Amino acid sequence: MLTNIPTTTLSGRSVLRTDLDANPSSGELKKDLERVLPQHNYNLGQIRELQEYLKGWHPAIQDRVKTTRTDVDNKITVDYAYSITRDIVGYFLGKPVQYTQREGKFRTQMQKFNDALKAESKALVDYQIAEHCSVCGVGYRGIFSEASARNGTHLKLLCLNPLTTFVVYSTDPLKPPVYAVTSYESAATESPSVVGTPSEVVTYYKVYTTNKQITFKTTTGPGQVEGIPAADLELVDEKDILFGGGLPIVEYENNQWRLGDWEVAVALMDALDAVTSDGVNDIQQAVNSVLVAMGMELTKDQFDNLSVNGFLNVKDIPPGVKPVVEFINQAMEADVGVSMRDYLEATLRVIVGVPDRKTRGGGGGGDTGDAVFMRDGWQDIDLVATAKEQYFIQAERDALSVMLYILDVHNETKKLAAQDIDIHFNRNKTANLQSKAQVYQTLTSGDAPIAPVDALDIAGLTNNVPDVILRAESYAAERAKKRIEEKKAAQALKNDESDSGKKGDPSKAGDEDGTD
Repeated sequence: MLTNIPTTTLSGRSVLRTDLDANPSSGELKKDLERVLPQHNYNLGQIRELQEYLKGWHPAIQDRVKTTRTDVDNKITVDYAYSITRDIVGYFLGKPVQYTQREGKFRTQMQKFNDALKAESKALVDYQIAEHCSVCGVGYRGIFSEASARNGTHLKLLCLNPLTTFVVYSTDPLKPPVYAVTSYESAATESPSVVGTPSEVVTYYKVYTTNKQITFKTTTGPGQVEGIPAADLELVDEKDILFGGGLPIVEYENNQWRLGDWEVAVALMDALDAVTSDGVNDIQQAVNSVLVAMGMELTKDQFDNLSVNGFLNVKDIPPGVKPVVEFINQAMEADVGVSMRDYLEATLRVIVGVPDRKTRGGGGGGDTGDAVFMRDGWQDIDLVATAKEQYFIQAERDALSVMLYILDVHNETKKLAAQDIDIHFNRNKTANLQSKAQVYQTLTSGDAPIAPVDALDIAGLTNNVPDVILRAESYAAERAKKRIEEKKAAQALKNDESDSGKKGDPSKAGDEDGTD
């Protein structure tokens, strides 16, 4: 049950650790879960708060209470969080992650491996994991084996919800993760005694070690917090599994502190909500200004008639004060609100590293290439994506080992190992393409050219240097072979034309048969 989980201070997700050794027994796991589940519950509260914030529920503005002019109380949320996640993840994984074999070996096996990943829509699963990392600071990939190859492969890839999934690491930093957990709830039914009253809900925890899948269940009543009654865990099932020494659930970190991309900027986004809401309130209050009449007396019918539309009559005023009829209105100056909003928005974008839309394409002066890239703020988001890459690759290495093991067991690939595969991110390879091509040409020409493989790497034209070099060499060999064949064909044609000319010229015919 996710109801009644208390919200917490957003400070990154905690790492869950255990003193258990590899492959613990079901009894050891049950006892350890009693300790770990409340810790996961703390992370769960933050994750839920972040996910709800992304979807537009901002407590700072939605729950605030207005004490004056309570009839004018606009609560407007500007969902910068959704925009930031969309921009960063779109830039980071706008194109699928590419896998290549080092030194260009086993190209056929690599093609089979990539085909299996495409069949399982790995690019989509990667994107979903990256979204979770951007919002929650962590994401989870499930790697399982199917009995039947429904998509042409026995591999099954899933993105698991951080609300219901976690990985527990060893307290020894040299040891791999000990176990992983994912949970689900049974369908709630109504109590047979009281119609309309939800019954107790059964929550199942599937625990994976490197050689076991152990299922526990616990029962929670309406309103209870998930994970708290850990002492009531009941063993349901235990069976042997094998994923090549790894876990079928892999945790992806967004950064060292497991913070979301905009988590540290929630206060700024709340302030922007307040500025926007109060700005609309100010306009509405100006439109609904009260008309006041001082120093005059209206009849009851006149007063009742006018007061319906916001009218105030003050009969008694100090002597010498001239009667007046005017609106009570003190609107905030527009420049103040605009300046505050621009400052907050600029600060927000500096913190999260997303380019400001107002500066894109501006500046003038004929800037091109890297100058435009830096001026428009794209260098900031590129730095964000570059930092995320390393954490994604680290988890991807663990996932690759499990994926390759499953494919190898079902004879879908052979001879491939995770350490032999390079992982590439293909974003922004067309930016400044002309400049990169000029760099490559400069490096490979002149009196002291360098090897094309190094020139490609330095120029940044591709992330798949070995395969590009191999294809280039193969293409060059084909072109050379074709040129030789064309040259031979042209020479043969020339010889045929020469022979035809000699046969048609009587003066040369005698030379061929030895007569005058």
